[in-house]
Amino acid sequence: NLVSNFSLIEKVVPVMKRQGSGYILNVSSYFGGEKYIAVPYPNRADYAVSKAGQRALTENLARFVGPEIQVNAIAPGPVDGDRLRGVGGKPGLFERRGRLILENRRLNLVYRAVVEAMRAGHDVAQMLELLTTNNVDALATHEKTPAPLRKFAEAVRAEALASDSEASCGQFVMTRAIAQRLIARLRLGARFLSLADGGARYDDAWVLALPEPPEPFNPKEEIQREAAKIMLHLRNMPSELEVALATVYFLADRAVSGETFQPSGGLHQERTITERELFGRAKPERVARMRDQTIWLVGEYLVSHLARAARLALEQSHVGKVILLTQTEQAAEQVKELLRIVLGNERIHTIVVGNDLEGAMDAALRLGGSPAAVVSTPFTPLPHAIFNEDGTPALDAAGFASLVEAHLTHHFRVARKVSLFDDVRLVLVTPDVPVHPTHAEFALANFVKTTLHALTATLGVENERLVHNVPVNQINLTRRVRSEEPRDGREQAEEQERFAHAVLLASAPLPDQEDSRYRARIYRGLAITV
Repeated sequence: NLVSNFSLIEKVVPVMKRQGSGYILNVSSYFGGEKYIAVPYPNRADYAVSKAGQRALTENLARFVGPEIQVNAIAPGPVDGDRLRGVGGKPGLFERRGRLILENRRLNLVYRAVVEAMRAGHDVAQMLELLTTNNVDALATHEKTPAPLRKFAEAVRAEALASDSEASCGQFVMTRAIAQRLIARLRLGARFLSLADGGARYDDAWVLALPEPPEPFNPKEEIQREAAKIMLHLRNMPSELEVALATVYFLADRAVSGETFQPSGGLHQERTITERELFGRAKPERVARMRDQTIWLVGEYLVSHLARAARLALEQSHVGKVILLTQTEQAAEQVKELLRIVLGNERIHTIVVGNDLEGAMDAALRLGGSPAAVVSTPFTPLPHAIFNEDGTPALDAAGFASLVEAHLTHHFRVARKVSLFDDVRLVLVTPDVPVHPTHAEFALANFVKTTLHALTATLGVENERLVHNVPVNQINLTRRVRSEEPRDGREQAEEQERFAHAVLLASAPLPDQEDSRYRARIYRGLAITV
């Protein structure tokens, strides 16, 4: 969705510049958010990020392609038509979403039961052996079934007995598709590290050996009920024709550039402002709870930022280990050199990631156990230019794809793994720009900041549905106005110090939801600008 947009733009801009006019319209989505607003979209973080990126690309490219060329975005929400309601017996979007919600709910329940059993000391291989029958009754009655799995099976069986549905979800634990996702989640969450073969036995053959439930797995009435819940959040949706007409009128307006037009509104969603100033500092009693724990600092080029965060963790949090996961040995040595006189620097350990980020995180788990906090910063800086003065692209599609990989996909890879750990806080960091940045560096930094928050906000909601309940927040190193960026080394050092305190604020433990539902939700899905 996102890379193809830029690929087309960088090809047509020189042509439009030569002819003296042009209009580019990116097709985003309501789920890409609005200016300064992120819309969480659970189960579809990939879609939300790509659509937020299409919108952010529009906002940040307008000054580079104007005045000859206008670039805007159109962001339709739900549009009444065949796509939503289905046609010719094919399920519509609402029905497909209803089915997905029920499948995810079953996956989360099975996964929760397995994780809770592991917390109680049971072996993951033993539990997967019990699941090979894929039979709810067998799971509920087997004498070796751990209590969490037994409780899950009994609840499923009771629900099936109370229903007259012919769906197979009351007799079978999961479909093969759900089983495949369960194994992938357990592997990603490092639940197989204790096994001699690293979980290699739980491959596609293991999944295919499971008895496959007959269709339908979920009751049709349950799917319709979930679909109806989605519709309850909608007001009067525009028709496809109304959106098409609105698009034509929008294209006819030659005075607007860098804006997003939303022809279909009325969708009630939790909204999160994409930018807040740093507020307060972590309370000492929260910081004290990090003593002797492990934190991970992931990154490469933000050496000074990583060093300041490590120093604060050692001096104020008194953590037991700081594990640096850098792409090269050189960056790790630079951080350690900056901390050579800091008390406790012997507690710093380094792991060179290279091209194996997930493998390096598994190595960090073996070295220091589950971390209390993970701070993910990008490995590479931003490009210096987007277009040359004559309108030819200085950043081609391949370069833009590398930018997306380094500043968006990188955080996604960290987040999808860390979200499956227990008792951890996750912090995603946007790129910094140098003192006196180019207009392009500043624009690209804002593009990343806005786009990344679609992931942060979505995970802030989605992670509350997982048994680990990992809070995820974002730290922005770029402001809205270029003139507010640090002007010299002193101001840059001041900002780096604020960054370290923001890391501490987002990394320190929060009250449990049972103790305070409000305070437990304060730091979830935020983007804090330092």
